[in-house]
Amino acid sequence: MSSDWDHERFRKYVIEHAKRAGVAHDQASLAKVTGIDTGSLGRYFRGQVQPGEGNLEVINQKVPGTTMKDLRVLAGRAKPSEYEMDAPPAPPASQHPLADKVSYLLGTNSPIDTAEQALLTSLLERVLDTYPAQGTRRRTA
Repeated sequence: MSSDWDHERFRKYVIEHAKRAGVAHDQASLAKVTGIDTGSLGRYFRGQVQPGEGNLEVINQKVPGTTMKDLRVLAGRAKPSEYEMDAPPAPPASQHPLADKVSYLLGTNSPIDTAEQALLTSLLERVLDTYPAQGTRRRTA
């Protein structure tokens, strides 16, 4: 176990993977998904306590995209060299904050009712349909 670990990178790695997978969007929702109490998650994310192997396994099982080797390295339980890594793993690239919020609002654990989801979906489709498909560029005259 190392006392020198990057708790901020650990937090970003876990939360960003949870957001991308649509299973959680913050510490509280991550606590619900994993069954790890929010106080423990908070202590991990503030660097006060390193997560144990058991909780790393729970995170790995409940948050798609995470790997045990990445979690162990980020939590200071292993060195990158033990897994033939040059450096600690990076969190996944984050989306625009609004994309995260839209994903949450339209996801399976949405806090808004189905009528509001339909309205938001319709609005987004109308706006986005005015833009060309990905991979094509507009030309200027």
